[in-house]
Amino acid sequence: MYIDRNPDVFRDIVKHMQGYYVAAKDEVHLENLMMDAHFFKLKRLISSLRQTMFVNVSGTLFKVSRETILNDSPNFFALLEPFADRNLTPTFFCRSPELFKDILSHLQGYDIHIRDKTHRSNLLKEARYFKLNGLISKLSLGTEYVFSGFPTKPEERVKPEVTMLLKNIKFKYVIVKGTREFAKESFKGSEDPNGSSGSGVSGGDVGMKDDSTNSKEKILEHNRSLVQSPELQDILYKPTADIEPLALLVELSTIELFAIWPGSVNSSMLGDQHLLVYRDQDLNCLKKICKQLSLQQPTISANIVQLSPNIFFHLDGQAYKGHEELEPIIRKLALTSAKVTPPGRALRLVLGRTLVKVGCKSGQLVMTIVKAEGWSTDKEYNACRQYLSDDMRDTPAV
Repeated sequence: MYIDRNPDVFRDIVKHMQGYYVAAKDEVHLENLMMDAHFFKLKRLISSLRQTMFVNVSGTLFKVSRETILNDSPNFFALLEPFADRNLTPTFFCRSPELFKDILSHLQGYDIHIRDKTHRSNLLKEARYFKLNGLISKLSLGTEYVFSGFPTKPEERVKPEVTMLLKNIKFKYVIVKGTREFAKESFKGSEDPNGSSGSGVSGGDVGMKDDSTNSKEKILEHNRSLVQSPELQDILYKPTADIEPLALLVELSTIELFAIWPGSVNSSMLGDQHLLVYRDQDLNCLKKICKQLSLQQPTISANIVQLSPNIFFHLDGQAYKGHEELEPIIRKLALTSAKVTPPGRALRLVLGRTLVKVGCKSGQLVMTIVKAEGWSTDKEYNACRQYLSDDMRDTPAV
């Protein structure tokens, strides 16, 4: 009998037929064994080989169980599962082996230690590459939730909040406070005790369809009433079904704040009518949030912002806590800049990093600054510039 197959692979086939355990050495060996197992119709060997797979990440070989690699599904590997019998999954990835170790730790159910912002950013890129939605949500939300420490209302004492970079927000998860609760009550009230729809229209499927449509219209109408309310409504973030809506705080960087000049020495400089000027990419993200919530679109030069009464402001190298500490310095800066910024204009501040709580009021997006660092003049901004490291001074020119 003549069989046109690889003799080295056939030796492993013979071992399997003799009852011995046969394990693949690498991804090429596994592919060859799988192909010959199909050729000789060895179902038990095929089943055994399918339990593990090799992933080659830039030359570093990882042997993992198929059950582990398919966690956090649907992901990149789960999409290729129909081809697993022939092991046609591309096993070579030109990615970082060190980051893939963190990916495997996540798939095995362990928590990942985030070393710094760069590590988080790079790991988020890998999670998006491999379509790991669970890991993407964790990295976007941060390592833990923060609970309000000193709320103004008793019912807010256990309300969790989450701080996110604006670019990491998924806009479909953004909702207005009260929408989710109204939706539950609306759908619950649309069913009678027997489980059928209570629309009053006979005809089975027709009644259910009409009732569902009416419920959705009620939800949309309720949402419009919330965003148009003159009262400030919280904007919440609900990434998954098993997480309650979280109060959303956004971290912005490199923006300008214009504190409106009141025109009177007796007026407060810390009123509600301030303006923010965003970067183009941040402005585009905010416009998408407004579109999701049916709010008015913000512009590049007219965005209402208010300062929290308990704001922490690190201005010109000094820390100011609350309105009572910040008001005198803002007034002093405003009077100093009155020579070039006449009454009716604004005091211009450049902000480096800013934490803002987002909400809506009367159909507009409202940002409340709770913490910020900034500068009032070029002199103060230049003082914060960093020198190159001392090692660079002794480096010879090339």
